[in-house]
Amino acid sequence: MPGRNSLRIAIYVASSFPLAVAVCSPLGAFDARGDSTPGARWGHVFVYDPVRQQVVLFGGAREEDEYLRDSWTWDGRSWTRHQVIGPPARGFSAAAFHAGRGTLVLHGGRGLDGVTYSDTWEWDGSAWRQIEAAGPYQSDHHRMVYVADQNHLVAFGGWSGQDVSGGTWVWDGGWRQATNQGPRKRAAFAMAYDADRKTVVLCGGLWLDGQYADVWEWDGRTWSPASGPYDNSSLDHHSMVYDERRHKLVVFGGKNYRYRPLGGMMEVVGGRLRRLANHGPSPRHSAGLTYDSGRGRILVYGGKQYRGGQKIALSDLWSWDGVEWQELGLAARVDRRDCSDGQGCLNPP
Repeated sequence: MPGRNSLRIAIYVASSFPLAVAVCSPLGAFDARGDSTPGARWGHVFVYDPVRQQVVLFGGAREEDEYLRDSWTWDGRSWTRHQVIGPPARGFSAAAFHAGRGTLVLHGGRGLDGVTYSDTWEWDGSAWRQIEAAGPYQSDHHRMVYVADQNHLVAFGGWSGQDVSGGTWVWDGGWRQATNQGPRKRAAFAMAYDADRKTVVLCGGLWLDGQYADVWEWDGRTWSPASGPYDNSSLDHHSMVYDERRHKLVVFGGKNYRYRPLGGMMEVVGGRLRRLANHGPSPRHSAGLTYDSGRGRILVYGGKQYRGGQKIALSDLWSWDGVEWQELGLAARVDRRDCSDGQGCLNPP
């Protein structure tokens, strides 16, 4: 297993950062402009909105500690960029569609200068609204899911800004900690809601001394281990969604304990990961993964891979129908303009 430095390498851990309050900066101050698609990135929000039948993409990173704040939607045919001001630039936020509110809710994330946020935002299809500027739950590299039978959001763990955290949090208009019992503290894990079993499922992730390979289940009150601590291949920076049409929990991407990105699809069966396919998108981690319930397909966008020792941000969009992959668009070129006038910059001048 990797040593204590592995987590610092994986999620760019800094020693200590102050709590940040969102400040609206001029539109475009933190992102590239002029592209017809979102372009290359990793660690971005990528969530399907079933009310408006479109995928919402926000933020992420194109290079280490170079975060974005642009908002896009995909309607199944083309991308639309929304010229709106929302959360400050960030990546590795937790986000989920809240069916009871009919909005996407975003929490926390890693921002410029390594800040870890504790704010909560809401996207209604055309604009962002800040619900809470500084809440009790400060985290990045965490996960959040909507629990339909209880009409609230459940989040777990992540990086607190000073340490890897544990604990289960519930959001029903405000954050409250439900329990400290359950999975060990971790970050960069995968989590999804199994709608048939009415259970939240969590697997893998990073801790200070290496990776986890376990699977846990939350029934709304308590966590229960669905596997032993090392029953599966360990993973971090992977993603998981529930495929409603095929009634499967599906895992994509991530990297193993050798820091090697993985490709293909796996499913969670009986607390174990079972490979479904090796073909499709190239190996990567920190990709966007969501289930398009209107079309019955899983979508993947972007992520990070390594070529010749270099970290490469990806911009490809893929669709999975349970059997075959289809690439929906070509990689877009990032427009990096002169930042001297403060326009079109990835970071403020």
